[in-house]
Amino acid sequence: MTLGQELGAYAVTTGEDVARLRETSRLLPRSTWGGPPSATASTPTPATPSSSWRSCGTSRGLDLLLAENLVEATPDTGAFVMFSGVLKRTAVKLSKMCNDLRLLSSGPRCGLAEINLPPMQPGSSIMPGKVNP
Repeated sequence: MTLGQELGAYAVTTGEDVARLRETSRLLPRSTWGGPPSATASTPTPATPSSSWRSCGTSRGLDLLLAENLVEATPDTGAFVMFSGVLKRTAVKLSKMCNDLRLLSSGPRCGLAEINLPPMQPGSSIMPGKVNP
């Protein structure tokens, strides 16, 4: 396997995670503005929560939606759980990619030393690895 193939695989998996984040983030702007009293029409005007929520989203440039069933949506935290799960999955994948690259570039005394970048110029005698401008 070449480094290009590995980096290509990283690009694919990162693209998949971006797509999953976009999918789950579409669930977040649903709200229960007004809550169960609005769902049971005990408020003076049942349209008030919907219009308030729409104007709130418009003023902030967000596409906010009022949940279809306010009673069901009030205790529901499923969208946040799903988004959290996707974020955790993405974080684990990014951590694995970083650890793989670190292992492949570690060396020469210990590690794999499979990724070798050519030296740009000699470093400082006092601080090895420092590149002078």
